[in-house]
Amino acid sequence: MKKFQTKDSKYAVVTGASTGLGRCIAIELAKRKINTILTALPGENLEETSRICRSFGTESEFFEFDMTDKTALVEFAGKVNGKYDVYILVNNAGTGGSRRFDEVPINYIDTIIQLNVAATAILTHEFLPNLRKNARSCILNICSMAGQIPTGYKTVYPASKAFIKHFSLGMRAEFKPFGVSVSYSVIGPMLTKPEIIERINRQGLIGKSLALTPEKVAGISVKGMLRGRRTIVPGKLNHLSYLLLKPIPEHIRGILMSRSVRKNEL
Repeated sequence: MKKFQTKDSKYAVVTGASTGLGRCIAIELAKRKINTILTALPGENLEETSRICRSFGTESEFFEFDMTDKTALVEFAGKVNGKYDVYILVNNAGTGGSRRFDEVPINYIDTIIQLNVAATAILTHEFLPNLRKNARSCILNICSMAGQIPTGYKTVYPASKAFIKHFSLGMRAEFKPFGVSVSYSVIGPMLTKPEIIERINRQGLIGKSLALTPEKVAGISVKGMLRGRRTIVPGKLNHLSYLLLKPIPEHIRGILMSRSVRKNEL
């Protein structure tokens, strides 16, 4: 596939753009002279990310709302579709955690499903007419190495990321003929929040060797998306791990990872 070209009058939508990977993806796009529309929860300093994006000579708008609120989600998409030409959608916003399933409150389960699964599907649905109008266009969905392994003590999170993988592959098959390329990026350990860095350090040499900075992951993911790649696995060692996982029976993967989570994260 040919590389996607930047279009000065068109925009990329990036969800969860206030911190971590989403912030780095937004900045990476701005460095490539791509205008951005950013979302995050209120009070997370999203305006600062937008300001940094504008410092690269691009336009950047931001919207603060709760993406687990379906009404707010649809209203946001409507506002953007009514005013902007969108040719890139990055579904990055997500959440997870490591807890015993029988001890979590219902809203913990619901938030993961609504943010990781429902918001991704709804936003993609609402932006598709805009993306098709501005083809060649692309969608990047943020997946996870966790989505390759059914894992106890995380349970809902890896299941949600498995959805992202299959959703992305289905969308790619359905909408490639219309000029919309769909990619998903399989993210391994990432050096973001202090508690995540501490958890990676507890995993020893393996965890440390697989870990990447969000800046590195953002650069590889955006590059892969713009090249129209189907599956993006940032980091050579992570890519090797991704390949080595495939021949291991799924139930064995699940047992080994569940033991690791119980030992290192609870």
